[in-house]
Amino acid sequence: MPSINKAIIPIAGYGTRLFPATKAVPKALFPIIDKDGFAKPIIQLIIEEALSAGVEQVCIVAQPHQVEPITDYFSGDVPQAILEKPELAIQADKLTEIGKRLQFAIQSVPEGFGHAIYCAKDFAAGDAVIVLLGDHLYIPEYDVTCAKQLVDVYDNVGKSVTSLDICDESELSVNGIVQGTVSGDNPNLFQLARIAEKPTVDYAREYMRVDGIWDNEPNHKYLCHFGIDLLTPLLFDILDYNYRNKILTHGEIQLRDAMGEIVKQEGMYGYCVEGKRYDTGNPQELLKTEYAFGRQGPYQDSLI
Repeated sequence: MPSINKAIIPIAGYGTRLFPATKAVPKALFPIIDKDGFAKPIIQLIIEEALSAGVEQVCIVAQPHQVEPITDYFSGDVPQAILEKPELAIQADKLTEIGKRLQFAIQSVPEGFGHAIYCAKDFAAGDAVIVLLGDHLYIPEYDVTCAKQLVDVYDNVGKSVTSLDICDESELSVNGIVQGTVSGDNPNLFQLARIAEKPTVDYAREYMRVDGIWDNEPNHKYLCHFGIDLLTPLLFDILDYNYRNKILTHGEIQLRDAMGEIVKQEGMYGYCVEGKRYDTGNPQELLKTEYAFGRQGPYQDSLI
């Protein structure tokens, strides 16, 4: 089975929830103080997550105006004063190495998450890919990154794998939900039977229950997507069909619809990742992300 060496990261949204800052700086370049104490933009942390899993090539799906600032950031063009400080020169070298791995696909008009990934079809070129959301960051519970955990599962099962978390019923409107059964002796691994993007409460209660998770009265819980997907080449055949035939959910080409078709045609697994996800796409969650990463780093004593 081929190893996973390609990652796709879509960032082509308008950043409206973080306006007006996104008028000056693309959301993907907002800084986070990483666990090593260095200030890094969100996109760098996501790329480093992918590289930790063995990825060698990264495609960023962007709007045209986002390409230049990101390309410039991952270039070797830094002031000499930076290179004279050894610890900063190391960071500059890392940026240059990442820049060599980057490609871009353009999504001029956002038409959904699935459409964003479809724009990277030529980059995938018939290979399996790992997809990471452009505004989610992760902190693992142990020394294996969340993306690497998913790749390890893929190496074992040989089929598409989506990362999973548990959400409350009140969060159905903002999550993709999966339904399945525990696979083998691993309580974190599920063989999936159904995927639904932002289902209604009535639909979820009838079709998306998972034994041992849903039965938490009175607050029902569900398995939801964690934000990292490892998908076989069949994905792009399905996305191509959905795009040409205008198969939409909530008015957009949805990645989860294509994944649901993979479940039917090839089968798919879900894995409850041992770690936490952080959404940087709105002010309150960005604050939580900054705090969580700060708690992991050398400046934690400075936090109030």
